[in-house]
Amino acid sequence: MFLAPDGHEIEIADAAASFLAEVMPIARLHGAAPQSSAALRLTVGEMGWFALALSEEKSGSGLSPVEFALFFREVGRQCGPVDVLAQCLAVLLDMDDTARADLLSGSTGVVLAVGQGLRLLGSPDAVYALDVSPTGSRLLHLGETEADERPSLDPATPMRSITSLPTTAVATASGEHVWRMGQLGVAAMLIGLGEAALDQIVAYAKIRETFGRKIGSYQAVRHPCADMALRIEAARSQLWYAATALKEGRGDAGVHLDAAKHLANQAAVANADTNIQLHGGIGVTEEHTAHLYLKHALLLAKLFGAKRPLLANLLHAQAEV
Repeated sequence: MFLAPDGHEIEIADAAASFLAEVMPIARLHGAAPQSSAALRLTVGEMGWFALALSEEKSGSGLSPVEFALFFREVGRQCGPVDVLAQCLAVLLDMDDTARADLLSGSTGVVLAVGQGLRLLGSPDAVYALDVSPTGSRLLHLGETEADERPSLDPATPMRSITSLPTTAVATASGEHVWRMGQLGVAAMLIGLGEAALDQIVAYAKIRETFGRKIGSYQAVRHPCADMALRIEAARSQLWYAATALKEGRGDAGVHLDAAKHLANQAAVANADTNIQLHGGIGVTEEHTAHLYLKHALLLAKLFGAKRPLLANLLHAQAEV
């Protein structure tokens, strides 16, 4: 990729977009308590998407962080569950072939442990919890761990709380690689979400009329839409640069990933909010999709680096020339 997807990268992105729009449409989030299901996990596993960033020696696809980012951008456009990312990250840890095969197929599920490991984000039927930090990662068997279901504002993300994580890890990985891939995946999901919010309000502005004119003809609508486009363009450009830096093993890839995550946080939340404001009253109704983007963006913005720690990292960062 040269600052923008091309060639087979576009083909992969198009394939992911078609697949996810069919099996994981955002419309699934309307209605009573939708949750990520074992059937959905098996379908994604059957298509090999969990093996995206895993090397071919370990039965993976051997693709680079660039393709990984392109896939999760499409996941974000559908407000896809965090489980998908947790599953893709878990297979990167050191483990035996049988356990990895179960994860790749989707027959065994993984949730993401956050909040010092005491909150589990993802499907209640998952067997493992993935605990990721900038210095290392652990895959923990939940076993008989008692977890209390908690109400989640974001219908795409079931949430449970536990009093303590299991202490024995069934798989581990040292270093920051899994954390950085997590940052990349979440930043890409936020970009996809921010793009979807922009697409939605632009389409609405072309058909909704007031005082006999399309609302897109008013500056009060056109200017905020232009701001949305600028925000997402800046964040998307930084995401492509960070993905390429990680692919090429640059020493400052972490700096660019921190910057990409920060810009993606800002762009997605602001775009989702503006989308609701420009839709007016209908934007906050349960039947509309606009509020789903904002709820999911607020959650994703807290994962793998929120505002303060990212800015603290960037304050002293040194990028290569």
